[in-house]
Amino acid sequence: MQDWNDEQIGQAIKEKQSFAVFFHTPFCGTCKVARRMLDVAMTIEPELPLKACNANYAGASVQKWKISSIPCIVVVEKGNAVRFIYAVKSVDYLLSELRYLTGMQHLRIVASSDYPENTP
Repeated sequence: MQDWNDEQIGQAIKEKQSFAVFFHTPFCGTCKVARRMLDVAMTIEPELPLKACNANYAGASVQKWKISSIPCIVVVEKGNAVRFIYAVKSVDYLLSELRYLTGMQHLRIVASSDYPENTP
């Protein structure tokens, strides 16, 4: 996951890009857990346009989007913030929320418990 700053976020918005930004701070324990989940999500779906941003150094973006707490994932479609994810529930949840940015929203993680025991 590439780290972005306010300038890079602003440039991507001007270019009407679609992406998601994970706002965090270094000493936030919940942010560390969320980061691990996002790293797993990126391993499963490496094409996710997901960036990271230290909220301590991104005052303009935090103010512009009125980010009320961290961690926060801001989903941007064609230069417009369309969704703010504050609850990082699971890797599956994150993938379902972010996959549409790659056009792969129909995919989902299938757990072994989803299969009947007698299936070969």
